[in-house]
Amino acid sequence: MAFEKYILDDTICIVLRRLVMSKIEKLQDYLKSVATSAQPGDRLPTVRKLMRDFKLSQPGVQSALKALKDEGLIDAQIGRGTFFTGGGPLQPAPTGRAVSRRGRSVILLRRPIATQRARLVMDRLQTMVTEGGDLTLEVGYSDAEHARHVLQSLPRFDACIIQNSFEQMPVEMLAALRRKTDNIVVDGAWLVGTDIDAIGFEWGRPVEHATRLLLSVGHDEIHYLTTVRPFLANELGLHRYRQLREDAEAGTFLQEPSLIPALPSKEFELAMLERIAAIVRSPSRRRKAVLLWGVESGQRLRAGLLARGITVPEDISIILLGRSDIEVERDGFFNLVGYSAQEQAEALYARLKSRWDDPQASYGLTFTRMHEVEGSSIWTARP
Repeated sequence: MAFEKYILDDTICIVLRRLVMSKIEKLQDYLKSVATSAQPGDRLPTVRKLMRDFKLSQPGVQSALKALKDEGLIDAQIGRGTFFTGGGPLQPAPTGRAVSRRGRSVILLRRPIATQRARLVMDRLQTMVTEGGDLTLEVGYSDAEHARHVLQSLPRFDACIIQNSFEQMPVEMLAALRRKTDNIVVDGAWLVGTDIDAIGFEWGRPVEHATRLLLSVGHDEIHYLTTVRPFLANELGLHRYRQLREDAEAGTFLQEPSLIPALPSKEFELAMLERIAAIVRSPSRRRKAVLLWGVESGQRLRAGLLARGITVPEDISIILLGRSDIEVERDGFFNLVGYSAQEQAEALYARLKSRWDDPQASYGLTFTRMHEVEGSSIWTARP
C-alpha cells in the first residue's frame, strides 16, 4: 500500500511539473514573439502581472525571464525594471536549419464584466488565433483610465482586438492603443470612419423582421423593450422601429419603445419583467406582443413570467433579439432573431488575418448576417 501511494504521489508530481513547464514555455513563446517587434527600452509587464495572466508562480515567471535574458532579448536593471533589448529577427540554429517563425502577438482587450455572448466570442477567437500559430494575451480593464495604465506597461504587439461591452471608448484610450500596435480590430459596430477595423451587427433589420412577423400573424399591439444606453447597434434598432411607427399601415399597432436604464444584469431583468407584467395587466383587449433585447437566460425569463402569472404565448407573444447559437438565451422555447456568436468570432479572425496580409487595405465596418430561430413563443390565430 505504501509503495502504491509512493508511485501515485510521484505520478502526480510529474504531471504537475509538466503543467508548470508548459505554462513557462507559453510565457517564453509570447515574450519572444513580442521581442521581435519591441523597441529597445520597451518595458516588460511586471512579474506580478505575468504571474496573474499566465497563472504561474513567481519562480516560474523568473525562470522564463532568465531564459530570455540568456538569449539577450531582455535586460533587467535594479530599481528600474526589465526591458526589451530590441530583439531582431531570429537567427539560424547551430545545426544550419532555420528556426520556425514565432507566432505574432495579439492582445485581447476586454472588460472583466462581460455578457455571455462577449465571453463566448472572445474565447472562440482566442482558440482560432492560437490554433493559427499566433500568440494571445488576454488583458482585462475596468475603465478607460485603467486600460491606458495597463497599456503603458506593455511592449508593442502585432494586433489588438478590443471588446468593451457597450462602454464608450475615449480618444485618449485609442491613442494609447495606436502607440502599441498598427492593427486594431473592434468587436462591435462602432468607431465608424476611423483607421480601425470593426466587425459587428445592428438591431435594425432584426427589429423590422420581428415586427412584420408579429403583424402578419394578427398582433395589433407591439412593444419594444431595450436598454437606454446609446451604443450604435442599439441606436440603429431604435431608429428602424421608430421609422416603422411612422408607417401608415403598421404605425398604429406599434407602441412607444420602452427603454430600461441599465445593461443586461439582474436589475435589467427585473425591470424588463415588471414592464411586461404592466403590459399584460393593461385593460387593452388587443393581441399583445413584445420584442426583447438583452435576455441572457430564457429559463430565468420564463420563471419570472410564471411567478407573475403570465403564460407565453397565451397572455403575450415574445420574440428575443439575441444570438442564434447561444441556446441558453432562448431555452429551446422562445422565437429569436439575431446573430451568431460563432460567425462574429470567425469574422473578427478573418479581418485580423486580412489586415496582416494587406496592411494598406481600406478600413471599415463589416456586418454579420441575420438569423431567425423558430420557437413556441408566438401566438398565431387559429382558422
